[in-house]
Amino acid sequence: MKSPVETTKAFANGAKARVNSRLPSLIILGLFAGVYSGFGGLGAQVVQANVSGGIGKVLSSFVFPVGSILIICCGGFLFTGNCLMMIGYRTRNITLRELIRYLTIAYLSNFAGCLAVVLLVYLSGMAQGTLKEVMVQMALNKISYRFTEALSKGILCAVLVNLGAWLSFAGDTMGEKVVGVFFPTMLFFLCGMEQCITNMYFIPMGMLLSEEVTLMGFVQNLIPVTIGNVIGGGLVVGMGYWNAFIRYKA
Repeated sequence: MKSPVETTKAFANGAKARVNSRLPSLIILGLFAGVYSGFGGLGAQVVQANVSGGIGKVLSSFVFPVGSILIICCGGFLFTGNCLMMIGYRTRNITLRELIRYLTIAYLSNFAGCLAVVLLVYLSGMAQGTLKEVMVQMALNKISYRFTEALSKGILCAVLVNLGAWLSFAGDTMGEKVVGVFFPTMLFFLCGMEQCITNMYFIPMGMLLSEEVTLMGFVQNLIPVTIGNVIGGGLVVGMGYWNAFIRYKA
Protein backbone atom coordinates (compact mmCIF):
# COMPACT_ATOMS: atom_id res chain seq x y z
CA MET A 1 0.00 0.00 0.00
CA LYS A 2 0.98 3.63 -0.37
CA SER A 3 2.39 5.34 2.70
CA PRO A 4 0.39 8.25 4.20
CA VAL A 5 2.82 10.71 2.61
CA GLU A 6 2.46 9.03 -0.80
CA THR A 7 -1.32 9.00 -0.49
CA THR A 8 -1.43 12.72 0.31
CA LYS A 9 0.77 13.56 -2.66
CA ALA A 10 -1.29 11.30 -4.93
CA PHE A 11 -4.46 13.16 -3.97
CA ALA A 12 -2.73 16.48 -4.63
CA ASN A 13 -1.27 15.44 -7.98
CA GLY A 14 -4.47 13.85 -9.23
CA ALA A 15 -6.69 16.82 -8.44
CA LYS A 16 -6.19 18.59 -11.77
CA ALA A 17 -7.09 15.54 -13.83
CA ARG A 18 -10.24 15.01 -11.77
CA VAL A 19 -11.61 18.53 -12.12
CA ASN A 20 -10.82 18.50 -15.85
CA SER A 21 -12.96 15.42 -16.46
CA ARG A 22 -15.73 16.04 -18.99
CA LEU A 23 -19.06 17.10 -17.54
CA PRO A 24 -21.11 14.11 -18.84
CA SER A 25 -18.62 11.73 -17.21
CA LEU A 26 -18.84 13.55 -13.87
CA ILE A 27 -22.63 13.55 -13.96
CA ILE A 28 -22.88 9.83 -14.81
CA LEU A 29 -20.40 8.87 -12.09
CA GLY A 30 -22.22 11.16 -9.65
CA LEU A 31 -25.53 9.48 -10.46
CA PHE A 32 -23.98 6.06 -9.90
CA ALA A 33 -22.59 7.15 -6.54
CA GLY A 34 -26.04 8.34 -5.47
CA VAL A 35 -27.65 5.10 -6.61
CA TYR A 36 -25.05 2.98 -4.81
CA SER A 37 -25.49 5.04 -1.63
CA GLY A 38 -29.21 4.41 -1.85
CA PHE A 39 -28.61 0.67 -2.27
CA GLY A 40 -26.50 0.60 0.87
CA GLY A 41 -29.16 2.49 2.81
CA LEU A 42 -31.94 0.23 1.55
CA GLY A 43 -30.01 -2.91 2.44
CA ALA A 44 -29.42 -1.64 5.97
CA GLN A 45 -33.13 -0.89 6.38
CA VAL A 46 -34.14 -4.35 5.15
CA VAL A 47 -31.88 -5.93 7.77
CA GLN A 48 -33.32 -3.77 10.55
CA ALA A 49 -36.85 -4.67 9.42
CA ASN A 50 -36.09 -8.38 9.71
CA VAL A 51 -33.78 -8.48 12.73
CA SER A 52 -34.98 -6.54 15.75
CA GLY A 53 -33.04 -4.86 18.52
CA GLY A 54 -29.34 -4.19 18.82
CA ILE A 55 -28.40 -7.23 16.75
CA GLY A 56 -30.32 -5.78 13.83
CA LYS A 57 -28.47 -2.48 14.15
CA VAL A 58 -25.10 -4.23 14.20
CA LEU A 59 -25.93 -6.49 11.25
CA SER A 60 -27.28 -3.58 9.23
CA SER A 61 -24.01 -1.70 9.76
CA PHE A 62 -22.22 -4.61 8.06
CA VAL A 63 -24.54 -4.35 5.03
CA PHE A 64 -24.51 -0.56 4.69
CA PRO A 65 -20.88 -0.33 3.39
CA VAL A 66 -21.91 -2.18 0.21
CA GLY A 67 -22.73 1.23 -1.27
CA SER A 68 -19.26 2.59 -0.54
CA ILE A 69 -17.61 -0.58 -1.86
CA LEU A 70 -19.52 -0.26 -5.14
CA ILE A 71 -18.47 3.38 -5.46
CA ILE A 72 -14.80 2.59 -4.85
CA CYS A 73 -14.56 -0.58 -6.95
CA CYS A 74 -17.05 0.07 -9.77
CA GLY A 75 -16.58 3.80 -10.11
CA GLY A 76 -18.52 6.65 -8.55
CA PHE A 77 -18.21 10.36 -7.85
CA LEU A 78 -19.28 10.88 -4.23
CA PHE A 79 -19.54 14.39 -2.80
CA THR A 80 -18.51 13.44 0.74
CA GLY A 81 -15.36 11.53 -0.16
CA ASN A 82 -14.31 14.13 -2.71
CA CYS A 83 -14.10 16.83 -0.05
CA LEU A 84 -10.52 15.55 0.17
CA MET A 85 -9.93 17.50 -3.06
CA MET A 86 -9.28 20.41 -0.73
CA ILE A 87 -5.72 19.05 -0.74
CA GLY A 88 -5.47 19.83 -4.46
CA TYR A 89 -6.59 23.39 -3.82
CA ARG A 90 -4.07 23.94 -1.04
CA THR A 91 -1.24 22.60 -3.22
CA ARG A 92 -2.42 24.99 -5.99
CA ASN A 93 -3.09 22.19 -8.45
CA ILE A 94 -6.68 23.42 -8.77
CA THR A 95 -8.41 26.74 -8.13
CA LEU A 96 -11.13 27.37 -5.57
CA ARG A 97 -13.59 27.90 -8.42
CA GLU A 98 -12.72 24.51 -9.91
CA LEU A 99 -13.10 22.84 -6.52
CA ILE A 100 -16.52 24.39 -5.90
CA ARG A 101 -17.73 23.46 -9.40
CA TYR A 102 -16.47 19.88 -8.95
CA LEU A 103 -18.18 19.39 -5.59
CA THR A 104 -21.40 21.07 -6.74
CA ILE A 105 -21.71 18.67 -9.67
CA ALA A 106 -21.11 15.76 -7.30
CA TYR A 107 -23.69 17.00 -4.79
CA LEU A 108 -26.47 17.52 -7.32
CA SER A 109 -25.86 14.34 -9.30
CA ASN A 110 -25.63 12.29 -6.07
CA PHE A 111 -28.98 13.78 -5.05
CA ALA A 112 -30.55 12.76 -8.36
CA GLY A 113 -29.17 9.22 -8.04
CA CYS A 114 -30.57 8.85 -4.51
CA LEU A 115 -33.98 10.14 -5.61
CA ALA A 116 -34.01 7.58 -8.44
CA VAL A 117 -33.60 4.78 -5.90
CA VAL A 118 -36.29 6.31 -3.67
CA LEU A 119 -38.76 6.43 -6.56
CA LEU A 120 -38.02 2.90 -7.77
CA VAL A 121 -38.26 1.41 -4.28
CA TYR A 122 -41.56 3.21 -3.72
CA LEU A 123 -43.01 2.09 -7.06
CA SER A 124 -41.82 -1.49 -6.50
CA GLY A 125 -44.09 -1.85 -3.48
CA MET A 126 -41.22 -2.97 -1.25
CA ALA A 127 -41.97 -0.33 1.39
CA GLN A 128 -44.64 -2.27 3.24
CA GLY A 129 -45.15 -3.57 6.76
CA THR A 130 -42.16 -3.55 9.06
CA LEU A 131 -39.84 -2.18 6.37
CA LYS A 132 -42.11 0.84 5.94
CA GLU A 133 -42.10 1.42 9.69
CA VAL A 134 -38.29 1.30 9.77
CA MET A 135 -38.03 3.73 6.84
CA VAL A 136 -40.42 6.24 8.40
CA GLN A 137 -38.87 6.04 11.87
CA MET A 138 -35.35 6.47 10.52
CA ALA A 139 -36.41 9.59 8.62
CA LEU A 140 -38.22 10.99 11.66
CA ASN A 141 -35.14 10.45 13.82
CA LYS A 142 -32.97 12.33 11.35
CA ILE A 143 -35.20 15.39 11.08
CA SER A 144 -35.50 15.61 14.87
CA TYR A 145 -31.88 16.68 15.44
CA ARG A 146 -31.08 20.23 16.48
CA PHE A 147 -28.70 22.18 14.23
CA THR A 148 -25.67 21.61 16.46
CA GLU A 149 -26.45 17.90 16.79
CA ALA A 150 -26.74 17.43 13.02
CA LEU A 151 -23.60 19.52 12.43
CA SER A 152 -21.56 17.51 14.95
CA LYS A 153 -22.79 14.18 13.60
CA GLY A 154 -21.94 15.39 10.10
CA ILE A 155 -18.38 16.27 11.07
CA LEU A 156 -17.83 12.92 12.78
CA CYS A 157 -19.30 11.04 9.84
CA ALA A 158 -17.17 12.82 7.25
CA VAL A 159 -13.97 12.13 9.17
CA LEU A 160 -14.69 8.40 8.96
CA VAL A 161 -16.00 8.49 5.37
CA ASN A 162 -12.91 10.33 4.16
CA LEU A 163 -10.60 8.05 6.11
CA GLY A 164 -12.32 5.16 4.33
CA ALA A 165 -11.69 6.87 0.99
CA TRP A 166 -8.11 7.54 2.11
CA LEU A 167 -7.47 3.89 2.99
CA SER A 168 -9.04 2.64 -0.23
CA PHE A 169 -6.89 5.06 -2.25
CA ALA A 170 -3.78 3.82 -0.45
CA GLY A 171 -4.48 0.21 -1.45
CA ASP A 172 -3.66 -1.26 -4.84
CA THR A 173 -5.76 -4.45 -4.99
CA MET A 174 -9.53 -4.78 -4.82
CA GLY A 175 -9.24 -6.62 -1.51
CA GLU A 176 -7.22 -3.82 0.02
CA LYS A 177 -9.69 -1.21 -1.20
CA VAL A 178 -12.70 -3.15 0.12
CA VAL A 179 -11.16 -3.64 3.55
CA GLY A 180 -10.01 -0.01 3.63
CA VAL A 181 -13.44 1.47 2.96
CA PHE A 182 -15.49 -1.12 4.87
CA PHE A 183 -14.60 -0.52 8.51
CA PRO A 184 -14.81 3.31 8.69
CA THR A 185 -18.12 3.22 6.78
CA MET A 186 -19.48 0.50 9.04
CA LEU A 187 -18.47 2.45 12.11
CA PHE A 188 -20.14 5.72 11.12
CA PHE A 189 -23.45 3.98 10.42
CA LEU A 190 -23.28 1.90 13.58
CA CYS A 191 -22.70 5.03 15.67
CA GLY A 192 -25.59 6.95 14.09
CA MET A 193 -23.54 9.66 12.40
CA GLU A 194 -24.94 11.75 9.56
CA GLN A 195 -23.96 11.80 5.88
CA CYS A 196 -25.73 14.27 3.60
CA ILE A 197 -25.78 11.94 0.58
CA THR A 198 -27.31 8.91 2.27
CA ASN A 199 -29.83 11.25 3.91
CA MET A 200 -30.88 12.17 0.37
CA TYR A 201 -32.20 8.60 0.26
CA PHE A 202 -33.36 8.06 3.85
CA ILE A 203 -35.42 11.25 4.33
CA PRO A 204 -37.14 11.50 0.91
CA MET A 205 -38.06 7.82 1.31
CA GLY A 206 -39.73 8.72 4.59
CA MET A 207 -41.43 11.72 2.97
CA LEU A 208 -43.17 9.47 0.44
CA LEU A 209 -44.40 7.14 3.18
CA SER A 210 -45.51 9.56 5.91
CA GLU A 211 -46.78 13.13 6.11
CA GLU A 212 -44.89 13.48 9.39
CA VAL A 213 -41.63 13.62 7.44
CA THR A 214 -41.70 17.09 5.91
CA LEU A 215 -39.70 18.96 3.30
CA MET A 216 -38.78 21.56 5.90
CA GLY A 217 -37.45 18.84 8.18
CA PHE A 218 -35.38 17.50 5.29
CA VAL A 219 -33.86 20.93 4.60
CA GLN A 220 -33.19 21.54 8.30
CA ASN A 221 -31.25 18.26 8.41
CA LEU A 222 -29.45 18.60 5.08
CA ILE A 223 -27.96 22.06 5.65
CA PRO A 224 -26.06 21.38 8.91
CA VAL A 225 -25.11 17.84 7.86
CA THR A 226 -23.67 19.10 4.57
CA ILE A 227 -21.69 21.81 6.37
CA GLY A 228 -20.45 19.23 8.85
CA ASN A 229 -19.43 16.84 6.07
CA VAL A 230 -17.38 19.57 4.37
CA ILE A 231 -15.69 20.46 7.65
CA GLY A 232 -14.94 16.86 8.60
CA GLY A 233 -13.74 15.77 5.18
CA GLY A 234 -12.13 18.87 3.71
CA LEU A 235 -10.80 20.64 6.79
CA VAL A 236 -10.18 17.94 9.40
CA VAL A 237 -8.89 15.07 7.24
CA GLY A 238 -7.83 16.89 4.07
CA MET A 239 -6.18 19.92 5.65
CA GLY A 240 -4.90 17.87 8.57
CA TYR A 241 -2.89 15.55 6.36
CA TRP A 242 -1.87 18.35 3.99
CA ASN A 243 -0.34 20.21 6.93
CA ALA A 244 1.26 17.08 8.37
CA PHE A 245 2.68 15.55 5.20
CA ILE A 246 3.18 18.43 2.74
CA ARG A 247 3.21 21.86 4.38
CA TYR A 248 5.22 21.05 7.50
CA LYS A 249 6.93 17.86 6.34
CA ALA A 250 10.68 18.02 7.03
